[in-house]
Amino acid sequence: MSHYIHYILSLVAISLLPLLASAQSTAEADSAYSQGDYSRAVLLYDSIARQKGVSSELLFNLGNAYARGGDYGNAMVSYLRALRIDPSNSHAKANVLYIESKVAENNRAELKGKKLSLDPDAPSFFSSIRNFIVRDHLSDSWALLAAIFFILFVACLAAYIYFRDVLIRKIGFFGGLSTLFLSVVMVVFSLMAASYHSNEGVILSPKVKLLSEASTSAKEMPVALTRGTRLSILDAQAMEEGKVPEWYKVRLNSDFVGWISAKDFLPVEP
Repeated sequence: MSHYIHYILSLVAISLLPLLASAQSTAEADSAYSQGDYSRAVLLYDSIARQKGVSSELLFNLGNAYARGGDYGNAMVSYLRALRIDPSNSHAKANVLYIESKVAENNRAELKGKKLSLDPDAPSFFSSIRNFIVRDHLSDSWALLAAIFFILFVACLAAYIYFRDVLIRKIGFFGGLSTLFLSVVMVVFSLMAASYHSNEGVILSPKVKLLSEASTSAKEMPVALTRGTRLSILDAQAMEEGKVPEWYKVRLNSDFVGWISAKDFLPVEP
């Protein structure tokens, strides 16, 4: 009997080893961060992400380590990726706004009197609605709402079929139509959110001037954009079809549209 107990305890211990190793690694990364060794914290958090997979919390911590080390580019990417996993991560949202304010200051310093706008394109009314559906909420959230409305539809249908009171039957009929419609809408929203792919990227190099063409010899814009600037991706160009893009055509606003090398830029979603 004791042999079997020992065997079971050994299996349990072996199964817990990956969890204990992960916890130890996270504790080590947290310790490096608290001690101000941000470069080591970045390496440790990144190693955990590669070995164990990412989470919103892990990416948030990685972003904090980058930000404390002065790397606003990778910090912004980490925060935005954290929000893709969990759009309700309020701490990541707050830090995105903080980094944006710092980057805006750095970009204004690069203007040096030139009359150019640094404000990103404001989303249209319909773009704002679409972002609310596909970017600010997870597909699972819409799917859960779809299930709830469908259950309500079944309840309304049952009320319409089994009750003889006219008022209850009317409530069941019109309530059933409404909840069925909402359930279908939520399913559509869920599918839209599931297929969403961010078209944003972030500048990683300290300063970059956009180019008129995808070439190092192309004409440069007169003003550089600094690390951490968020840009919309309009196009991508690779040397061979199916390969990783080497150039991206990006846009901040009508004053800043051009090409940027992939070594200076990182898409939020690969």
